[in-house]
This record gives sequence, structure tokens and C-alpha cells, in this order.
Amino acid sequence: MKALSWKEPYGSLMLHGKIETRTWHTNVRGPVLICCSQKDYPWNVVWDISGEEQFERILTLIKEGKLISNPGFAIAIGTLIGCRRMIQDDEDRCFVRFHPDLWCHIYENVIALPQPFVVKGKQGFFNGPDIHDGINIYDWYTEQIKKL
Repeated sequence: MKALSWKEPYGSLMLHGKIETRTWHTNVRGPVLICCSQKDYPWNVVWDISGEEQFERILTLIKEGKLISNPGFAIAIGTLIGCRRMIQDDEDRCFVRFHPDLWCHIYENVIALPQPFVVKGKQGFFNGPDIHDGINIYDWYTEQIKKL
């Protein structure tokens, strides 16, 4: 299964409807294992990336216990359905301030794994495990989507 790493808090924000932003376009489509990098962004970098309004939204989710850091773990699977340039109106869904050079990677059906597991990530897309604890991850995800 294709996998991609996010630095926290942005990895966990995928479970809150985040549109992912990257500096690069992708033609990859389909299920992607969402992994959190071993190192989180420092808070001053989160502030720089997100801006004041989005930073406050992130802090609120943390204070409410809705955003938990999972460095070094696979936490979810989502289906990457498209890629386009970021527009000003994307700020709230991206949790980052607008920048015209960013690309929005659009995911749907982001589903938390029943038990996060350790994954050694890489930069860019990489081949993640197909099976974990004897369970075919893709089959599990397909079954979860049928329940939606």
C-alpha cells in the first residue's frame, strides 16, 4: 500500500477533514496509509505555516483532547482523489495560511486505524506494509468504507 508521512500536528489533522498541502503535485490516486513522522514540527514552525487563526484552531483541538500526537506511527488510511493548486478559500480546510505555490492533495474517507502501529517513514510516497498483525490493511479499509 502507498504510504505518506506527515509531521505533527498535520498528520493527526487528517482525521479532522484536513486537505493536505504540499509543495509538489502528484498523480497518485487511491488508498494511502497516513503516517506521522518521528519528529513533530516545532510550535514556532507550526505558527509560521498555519498563521494565527489556524494555529489557534489547532491549539483548541489539542485542548479539547481531539488531536493527539502520534510520532512514528501509521494512524489512518484515506483515499487520495485529486490534486490541485491551493486557493485562498482553502485555508480553513488545510489548517495552513494561503500560499499560491502550494498544492492541495484531496483525500476522502479518512478512517483511523483501530490500533496505530510503528512505521519507518520516508520522504514522499513510499511502499508501506500491506499486512499488519495478520490483517490485510487494504481489505480492512475496503470493509470500513462499505460501512460508511
